[in-house]
Amino acid sequence: MTGNATPHISKAALIFCIGALLAACAAQSTVDIAPIVELETIASPIPSVQALQELPKVNGVQLPTLDPAATTPAGGQRSFGAIIGPAYTQPATETPRPTERPTSTALPPTQPGSAYTTAVPVNQARLDRSQMGIQVHYNYDTQGWARILDRIAALRVDWIKLQANWKWLQPNRPGEFERNFRLFQLHVQAADQRGLKVLLSIAKAPDWARNVDRTEDGPPDDLNELHWFIHKLIEKVGPNIDALEIWNEPNLRREWTGRPISGSNYMELFRVGYNAIREFSPSTIVVTAALAPTGSRAGVTVNDRTFLRQMYQAGLAAYPDVKIGIHPYSWGNPPDFLCCNNVPGQGWDDRPQFFFLQNLRDTSSIIAANGHNAQMWATEFGWATWEDFPSAAPEVWMTYNSALDQRDYTLRAFQIGQSRNDIGLMILWNLNFANEFTVNQRSEMASYSLVFPSFDGSGQQRERPLFQALAARP
Repeated sequence: MTGNATPHISKAALIFCIGALLAACAAQSTVDIAPIVELETIASPIPSVQALQELPKVNGVQLPTLDPAATTPAGGQRSFGAIIGPAYTQPATETPRPTERPTSTALPPTQPGSAYTTAVPVNQARLDRSQMGIQVHYNYDTQGWARILDRIAALRVDWIKLQANWKWLQPNRPGEFERNFRLFQLHVQAADQRGLKVLLSIAKAPDWARNVDRTEDGPPDDLNELHWFIHKLIEKVGPNIDALEIWNEPNLRREWTGRPISGSNYMELFRVGYNAIREFSPSTIVVTAALAPTGSRAGVTVNDRTFLRQMYQAGLAAYPDVKIGIHPYSWGNPPDFLCCNNVPGQGWDDRPQFFFLQNLRDTSSIIAANGHNAQMWATEFGWATWEDFPSAAPEVWMTYNSALDQRDYTLRAFQIGQSRNDIGLMILWNLNFANEFTVNQRSEMASYSLVFPSFDGSGQQRERPLFQALAARP
């Protein structure tokens, strides 16, 4: 979460340069995503790659930037994801719940940066891969993408999540699907051929579909344009798609500029997206947009619990076959802790939205209270650490977790999720968003990455203990 000109701190993201392929660096949006220069970076034209012969013959292929021109209103760097941090103040009207001790497997209190010991040793963590996935940045040619898929295979998870960034896939005009879309199609097909299930998160209407302030992302002016886009997406990529998440964090202005921020307004978009999917496929899993865990600030954010209740007031329970998207981040708090059993020395993280387990419980309670027999799907979650990076951490909270904390917290969170009937798929954020640029620019998204550069000029990649533990588990 980097500080910026916007009045919140979030899981930040940057756009950064990809050699000769990209004309300029621009700030990014959520994969939630920006081009990553790491692993096998694209440094030469790629139309010679066999799988890209159908693409137009150009000097290079513009790869996914996912938000090639977004900036904050004040010109700062873009941010995305959950948006509470050290400067966050819960509105006075939102009273924190009484302190509640963990009722699941008890874990010892930890000091900032200490190694956290799970109830089950990490090398014995037995997890169901069918309920596990990871979000991946896909800014690679087809050969580089194949190597990314090799890394995912080592993790032994069954799902990957990609953002179907509408702005990037159809940047110029209605009806136009050219290089960007074709490359995206090839990547999704390749993942499917490897036996991976694919969750696509549809977000970010292109500029041609919006007549409002375009410095922040938002929905289209005419929802029929979304309906048409989803039709084309399913028509061209549908056989390789297993689930579709309809938008991302609409309780934030930066993802919902142009319409009032409310659950009822989001449900208008959701209905259009749901109907478009069902017209083509009765079996594709539909996921509601996961909400950013945050409080309310007039015109900027809406409390995620409040927003979800508004969605139910607008008819969400009438959809018996959907999954409820969630982003249950936990910052410096262990996964078993409930609000407000915060870790000593971390005085700012004492609100319900700062606790993984509290986020699960509160969301589950709202679903049950509305008589909706729907599972939660965690389409993003994870713990950040700045350990092993040469630059200073952008926020002090990123120094609270060691790389071992990241490993143990995450494995324990998977165990918690898989022990509950109300949680299905859990997508870890993220595999490959760290490179020398993002680290040197102190981009918060790098702190979650499972692989990162060696910083010795060799171009070699290092793996977080979490990567190694996932790969080594029984």
